[in-house]
Amino acid sequence: MTTATTLTSWASFLGRSARDRDLIVHIYRTACERVRSDDEAVGLKRDLTVAHTPPEAAIAITVRPIEDRDVPRILGTDDAGLSAGEKWERARRHRLLETGAGTCYVAVSAEDEPCYLQWLFSERDNAFLQRYFRGSFPVLDGSTALLEDAFTPENFRGKRIMSAAMALIAERGADVGARYVITFVGVDNAASLKGCGRAGFSTYVHRTQRWRLFRQAISFRPAEGPVAAQ
Repeated sequence: MTTATTLTSWASFLGRSARDRDLIVHIYRTACERVRSDDEAVGLKRDLTVAHTPPEAAIAITVRPIEDRDVPRILGTDDAGLSAGEKWERARRHRLLETGAGTCYVAVSAEDEPCYLQWLFSERDNAFLQRYFRGSFPVLDGSTALLEDAFTPENFRGKRIMSAAMALIAERGADVGARYVITFVGVDNAASLKGCGRAGFSTYVHRTQRWRLFRQAISFRPAEGPVAAQ
């Protein structure tokens, strides 16, 4: 992804956001957080050579790469019934989708309704990842893939879709030659940590992310041995 593509993506994102007060509020909050904030997260890893039975969601799902027809249904922000937070989460991921980086997978219901999405990145996406996410993730080697930006629409939450879909999407890491799949979750996101555990992931590293006057500093430290997410 070139600098020009990055700027085009930001311009498109800000152009859409400027027409929606809810999105403007979230942009302002994000800017404030980058003046001064500290965030702690854990990195979790799954070894694809270790057998793991995917958990079952409350509804039948399958996973596949996202298609154009899915985008307005899972990332559209025009529905007046969407909460402000939901709009922000959708708009943020729409911006990532527009970059074309990685592979965005969706889980779909038996009626082919998209009910979850998440990106799978591989070693070939390293330059993009380091630039777009500002060093938030370790540089991937050929044996490691990254899962990022999981999202479940509000009307599908509470159906145990995340852990089931994540387990299936992680297995697609083998398609890009990966043995390991990693992901990062905030330490205060108990629901996602539990979902990762059910999807076969265990804690392997801790990440500290500090913002000071729009400058970011990131550090990683190993976990004290693999710890199953609870």
